[in-house]
Amino acid sequence: MIELWRRIAVSVGVRVVAGTLIAVLWAWSVTLRKDTRQLGKLDRYVAEGHQVLAIFWHGKYLPLFPLAKGRQAVVITVDSFRGNVIGLISRWFGYRPVLLPAETRTHGFPALVQQVRENASLIALALDGPSGPYHRIRSGAMHLSALHGVMLAPVGVASSSKIVLSSRWDRQEAPLPFSRVAIAVGDMIDLSRVDDRRDTDLEDIVRNGMDAVEREAETILRGTAR
Repeated sequence: MIELWRRIAVSVGVRVVAGTLIAVLWAWSVTLRKDTRQLGKLDRYVAEGHQVLAIFWHGKYLPLFPLAKGRQAVVITVDSFRGNVIGLISRWFGYRPVLLPAETRTHGFPALVQQVRENASLIALALDGPSGPYHRIRSGAMHLSALHGVMLAPVGVASSSKIVLSSRWDRQEAPLPFSRVAIAVGDMIDLSRVDDRRDTDLEDIVRNGMDAVEREAETILRGTAR
């Protein structure tokens, strides 16, 4: 009986938190001056028949919820209170959340492969999520590309005015209302074509792609200021 009430309390808590965040995200996103034209690259990659894993830094995901809405993307997260909140927010913005078991944090590659194979052509995953360390690339995305041919599509976000939550492990960036926000999408990365598949080499390739797309987002942002 106690367990039942605990589950009910958790469910209510998830809905309250998610509902509040959805309202805030929607109202906040309306004020942003955004350039999201490069998101069309993701649509083109999928239309060409690729299975695409859109990758981004965990600290940059906040504006992606409302600004990339309308795409039938699968959002990968972990089955936890926070993961369920993310799941409800994702569903509201039109995405399909997939909650992996909590043990995925340490032994989750097979579960991740299964979900990617069985789900949509466009999947979204924070490279250093769900719990860091900051900008430490997890091996799952690299192995999905190297071993299973999934294309990686780096996504970068830049904003003209923002709050950086430096106390968080991911240094979460929250663009301020009425600020300019630009989203960049890089060229696809196919690690299955790399001859030397040591993790360090694969990580260098992915990190270079992320660095390039972040610079591209900043370039787009400077262009919108003119």
